[in-house]
Amino acid sequence: MTRIALTILLHLVFISCHSQTGKLIVVVKGIQSQKGGELSTGIFSRDNFPKVGKQLFGNETNVTTTEMKIVFDKVPPGTYGVVSFQDIDKNKQLKSNFVGYPTEPIGFSRDAKIKFGPPDFDDAKITIEADKTLTIVITLK
Repeated sequence: MTRIALTILLHLVFISCHSQTGKLIVVVKGIQSQKGGELSTGIFSRDNFPKVGKQLFGNETNVTTTEMKIVFDKVPPGTYGVVSFQDIDKNKQLKSNFVGYPTEPIGFSRDAKIKFGPPDFDDAKITIEADKTLTIVITLK
């Protein structure tokens, strides 16, 4: 009897955890489709924003048009920063010049601006809520 009760409890916890997520739709504009490559989009926590390879959720999609939509299902509620860049040479790295300024198109949530380095997390932060869908637009520059 105890084993059955434990199985039911674990099943209920599993269902509860999965229903407490949100959905993020990222519409990326300004893609240079004639240059091809991949569109790399990542969701970052405050601590890892925007460190390459440290995203919590990521997506890489072949570039097909000047505007693309990326959907992230089952994102836990919280505050995040989103980065998208066009990886023209498909090397999984954002190219930059000798002073560190990106040479491949890049954009951030809330269209946060690059100044003397990546934008602050607070300039790019978005909030995901349970059982809701958030749509954001990122314009690559």
